[in-house]
Amino acid sequence: MFLAACTIAFVSPFAADRLSGFSFAAVSLPELPRVIAGGYEVMPRSLAVTPADRPLQYRSMPTCRGGARAERGVTCLVDGDTGWEKGEKWRIAGIDTPELSKPECAAERRAAVAARDRMQTLMSGGYSLSGGDTDRYGRRLVTVTLSDGRDAGEVLVAEGLSQRWPNRGNPWC
Repeated sequence: MFLAACTIAFVSPFAADRLSGFSFAAVSLPELPRVIAGGYEVMPRSLAVTPADRPLQYRSMPTCRGGARAERGVTCLVDGDTGWEKGEKWRIAGIDTPELSKPECAAERRAAVAARDRMQTLMSGGYSLSGGDTDRYGRRLVTVTLSDGRDAGEVLVAEGLSQRWPNRGNPWC
């Protein structure tokens, strides 16, 4: 309503007379999210990210590259179930995706790329991370909730790109 009133007022020379009694104080605008450096809205032990909050060059979840990720504070995906968020390494609790770093066969490598790429697509629409436990490697165990409310891990399982953890072997080879 505010934008429309401004457009009319500046586009039409007659509109200013028509809007002379208009009160801008009566216009209610939605509360904007509190954005912290890097375009992220932070909540206690949870992080919510929407595409609009991210700078244009980071609207999709990038693939991890290079070392010193904690020191650099990176946000990226390692594979289908592991990533970094602002320098903190996380792993999705309760699922296991194919291994990208040390696959046992060519089919597992292809499945790992597919799982990672699907997770990138899912997270590009916005997501939140929740959970606080850590695994034996020091990674934060999380649930990735997509902006539409779906659990990203459950989506990967339903699409055959992941299996439940703990698992019984490697179904991809």
